[in-house]
Amino acid sequence: RASAALARVVDPASIPAHIGGLSCHDAAALLARDDQRMAIRLLAGWLSTRESVWWGCLCAAQILKAGGEPGPGPLLAKVLNWVKDPSAANRDAVGAILEIDGDTPAHLLARAVSFTTDNMSPCKDQPVACPTPLAHRMVAMAALAAADLWPGPNRRECEDHFVDLGLDVSEGLHLWAKGAMALHPGLRKGADPTTFRKTGNIWEKW
Repeated sequence: RASAALARVVDPASIPAHIGGLSCHDAAALLARDDQRMAIRLLAGWLSTRESVWWGCLCAAQILKAGGEPGPGPLLAKVLNWVKDPSAANRDAVGAILEIDGDTPAHLLARAVSFTTDNMSPCKDQPVACPTPLAHRMVAMAALAAADLWPGPNRRECEDHFVDLGLDVSEGLHLWAKGAMALHPGLRKGADPTTFRKTGNIWEKW
């Protein structure tokens, strides 16, 4: 259900009533047409944690290509290292939760990586389990923050592009390495393809 994916990234009370009861596939088709920002949240909640963070990196990279500033490049590079190899060492290299200070897309993605830990407590003898949805929520915030940095006159075009990228990632496209993830039915599968508006890569116009 779309309600399950969205509950990872938003307060359940804010999930649109006409979306919550739909399957994620049908909700993606509807939101891609009518509400890009909620579609971005759905994608962040539906993708696996690793895919979600990767998609957030793609969004940040698109803003960088367009001349925006999605945050410190070295920090984004550390996030990418974790995506390629989600080891504890690469997560620790990104930084501890309390050490990541900033609100750029790069900082939000770094927090997403930090929230993949099993113990979010600084006290090792008093472990605190880290809820899985926190990483997805950070990715949703990062993608939305990246769209807000788009230098073009129409942010809707940027949000459309981010949704297209996320739908592609859900189908196993544009991954960090060929065959990096096992293929699974993407969010376009099972839905009426005519409801998806393919806008193409808007950065080709720059």
